[in-house]
Amino acid sequence: MTTVEQDIAEKEKQVNDLVEAHPELEDDVELGDIKEVMERIDFIVPQSDDPNTPAFTFRSVFLGTFWVVLLSFANTALSFRTNAFYVNASVALILTYPLGLILAAILPSGILNPGPFSMKEHVLIYIIASCGYQPYGIENVVSQMMPDLMGNTDITFLQSLGFVIVTQFLGYGLSGLTRRFLVRPTAMWWPSTLSTIALFTSFHKTDLTEFEGVQKYSMTRYRFFWVAFIGMFVYMWIPEYFAPVLQTISLGCLLAGRGSGKSGVLSKFNVIAGSAVKGMGFLGLTFDWTYLGSYVFTTPFWAMLTFLGGTAFFQYLITPILWANDVWGDNLVIGKDALGNPTANSPSLFVGNKNGTKKYGARVKPNYFYNKSANYDLNLTAYNDVAPVRLTAHFALVYGASFATITAALSHVALWYGKDIYRQTMNAFRQVRDEVDGMDKHVKMMEAYPDVPDWAYLAFLAVASAGAIIVSLVTPFNMPWWAIFFNLFICLIFILPFGIVPAVSGFYLYLNVLTEFVIGLMIPGQTVAVMAFKSWGTNSLSQALTLTQDLKLGQYLHIPPYAMVFAQFYGTLVNAFVSTAAVFYMVYNTNDLLQKPEWRYNGHQTFYSAGGIWGAIGPQRFFGIGSLYEGLLWCFLIGATAPLLPWLANKYIYKSRYWHFINFAIIFTTGNAGAYQVVVLMPFLLALVSQYLFLKNKEFYQKYLYVMGAAFDGSAGIVSLIISFMSVAGISFTTFWALNPNTDNVPFDYYCYPGASYNDYDCSYYLNQGDNETALGVSCV
Repeated sequence: MTTVEQDIAEKEKQVNDLVEAHPELEDDVELGDIKEVMERIDFIVPQSDDPNTPAFTFRSVFLGTFWVVLLSFANTALSFRTNAFYVNASVALILTYPLGLILAAILPSGILNPGPFSMKEHVLIYIIASCGYQPYGIENVVSQMMPDLMGNTDITFLQSLGFVIVTQFLGYGLSGLTRRFLVRPTAMWWPSTLSTIALFTSFHKTDLTEFEGVQKYSMTRYRFFWVAFIGMFVYMWIPEYFAPVLQTISLGCLLAGRGSGKSGVLSKFNVIAGSAVKGMGFLGLTFDWTYLGSYVFTTPFWAMLTFLGGTAFFQYLITPILWANDVWGDNLVIGKDALGNPTANSPSLFVGNKNGTKKYGARVKPNYFYNKSANYDLNLTAYNDVAPVRLTAHFALVYGASFATITAALSHVALWYGKDIYRQTMNAFRQVRDEVDGMDKHVKMMEAYPDVPDWAYLAFLAVASAGAIIVSLVTPFNMPWWAIFFNLFICLIFILPFGIVPAVSGFYLYLNVLTEFVIGLMIPGQTVAVMAFKSWGTNSLSQALTLTQDLKLGQYLHIPPYAMVFAQFYGTLVNAFVSTAAVFYMVYNTNDLLQKPEWRYNGHQTFYSAGGIWGAIGPQRFFGIGSLYEGLLWCFLIGATAPLLPWLANKYIYKSRYWHFINFAIIFTTGNAGAYQVVVLMPFLLALVSQYLFLKNKEFYQKYLYVMGAAFDGSAGIVSLIISFMSVAGISFTTFWALNPNTDNVPFDYYCYPGASYNDYDCSYYLNQGDNETALGVSCV
C-alpha cells in the first residue's frame, strides 16, 4: 500500500512527463493545481474498487425513499423559519449506517439481501436522501398562493406539483454534457464533497493510502466521528435552545457601547456597523454551528480568504461609506421605526415619494404594486404613488455585486481555463481520450462501468423541455413558450463558468439575478412570468451542477454512473411530491404559526420582494438610464475587467500560479440583505485553524478534520430539527436571562440599545411614548 506522499510524488512525475511531451501545457492552471488537490483528497478517497459490489438494491431504494420523504417535508417546513435552516443529508448518511446493518442482518438472503451492507448502497441512499431539500420552484408556489403575499388561493396542488417537477428536472439534461469538463479532470475536485467522502470511508472498510511515518493518533476515524458527534450534539443545545444570543453576537456594539442617546435609539455606528441584526455586524460572532458548517474545513484556504476578504470589504467598508455619504439619499429615513431607528440591513422596498399617500421612507409590500385583476402585473397608479422606490444601501450593493459576479465568472474562466476547455472540447469532437484527464486513477477505475451516453441526456432534455412548455402555458405559473428555450441558452453559456468556480473553490454562484434582470427587460411588468423564468433559469443551472457534483462523488467512490443518475432522478421526483404537499400543509394547516416572530418566512419574502423589483416594477425602472440606481450597471463592466488585473500581472509582472487564486467572482459574492451578518470573523478563525493543521499537523488534518466537520454538521442538524419540532409543538425555553432575551419586549441584540435589558426597556423608554408602565407591568410614575 502506498503512502499519500508516494502517490503525490508519482502524480508529479506524470505531470512533468506530460509537460515535457507537450510544452504548450507548461502554464496550464489545471495541471498546476493537481499537486495541491492530491494533498487535499488522496488520504480520504478509496484507492481500489470491486465492480461486482452491489449498489442499487432493495435496501438502498427502501432507505433512500424513507429519508427523502422525511427530509423533504422537514426542510420545506423549516424554510418558513425567519432564519431558515435546512437539515443536511449527512444526517441521513449517519443514521442509515446502523439501519443498513440491521436490514443486512434480518432480511432473507437473495434479492432483498444481496450480502453485507456496502458503501455503494450507502452512497446511493445518500444521493436519494440529498434530494430532500426545498425545491427552488417552491418559492413561486409560496409567493403566489400565500395569503399574506400574492394570495392566489385558487392555485391547486396538481398545478403546483407540475411546476415544481419540471423546474427540478429540466437542468439534468444539461449536466451530462459537462462530464469531460467538470467531472473527469483531477483539478475539478469539488471540495464540498470531501466531508461526505470522509463519512463514507469512516463507516466502511476501504483501501486508503497510509500516513507516512509513526502515527501519533491511534483512534479510528469511526470512533472519532462519534466522539465529535456526541460533543456537538450536547453543545448545540446551548445556542439553539438555552442561550440563543450566542447565535448572533453584535461584537461591534459591545466594543463601541450603546451610545448616550434616548432609550431605545441606536447610535449611528450601531445602526450601520455595530448591530448584526439591523446593520452590517462589524466583527459579528456566532457560536452556532448551523451558521457555519463543515465548509470552513474543506474549502481551500485561498478560497476562504478570497470570499471572506470580499465580504468584509463590502460589508465593513463600502456599505458604511455609501450609507454615511447618503449616496442614494435619505438613509436616515428608510425603514425608520417609531423611535427613529433607520434600517440598514433589509431586503424590503421603501417609499421614495414625499408627496404620495404613503409615509415617506416607510416599508411598502411588493403586492402593493400588483394588479390582481391583470395577473399581478404592474399597477402603474400604485407605483407612481410611491416612486422612486428605494432600497437600503446594503441591498443595493448586493445587487451591484451580483452584477459584477456574473461577468467576473465569465472573464476569470475564459482567461485561466479557456485553453483547457478548448482542448477538452476538441478531444470530445474527435472522440479521443484527453491525456490530462487520463492520468487520474479514478477515471481509469470508472472505465469498468458503462457510462450514460450524451444522447440519453439530450433526449431527456427534449422531454423535460416539452413538459416545461406545457406547464408554462396551462398553469398559473405562466410564461411565454419561447422563454423555455431562452432559459436553456443562458444555462449553456454559464454552466462551465459557474461550474468551474465551485469545482475548484467550494463556493457556488447562481443565476437568479441575471435571469430576472434579463427577462424583466424583455417582458417588463409581467410579474408572474418574470418570477417563473427566474426559477427556470436559476434552478436549471443549479440542478445541472448538483448532478455534476454527485457524478464527481460517484467517481471518487466508484459508483456506476447509471445508478447515480437514476438515484438522483428518483429522489428528485419523490422530493417534488412531498415538498409541494408540505407547502400546502404549512400555508393552510398550521393556524397562526406563520405569524410568530420565529416563523416569518424571510427567505420566501425575499423571493417575493424580488418579484416586485424585477417583475412588476422591472429592471428598467430600477436600474435603467435615469433611474435612482443606474450607477450599479457599471458593475457589469467592473466584473468583466477586474479578472484582467491578476491575469496581466501573471503575464507581465511576475509569473506564478497563485495569481489565479485571486478570483473576483468569489470576491464579489457578498452577504445577503436581511440575514444576520455573522459570516466573516468566526469562519476566518476556523479556516485559520484548518490551514494551521494542514501545515503543522498534517496527520490530524488528514485523518480527522473532514470527519469532524461532517460529525458537527450531522449533530447540529439533528438538534436543530428536534428544537424546530419542539417549537411547532409549543415547547420553548421561557426562562429569560442575558443570553435568552425576551424578544416580545426587546430586540434580539438588546445590548446595542440604550435603556434595554434582556427582559424589558427602562421607564424612560415608555415615558417617551406616553406610557406609564413597562411591558412587564412596572409602574413608571
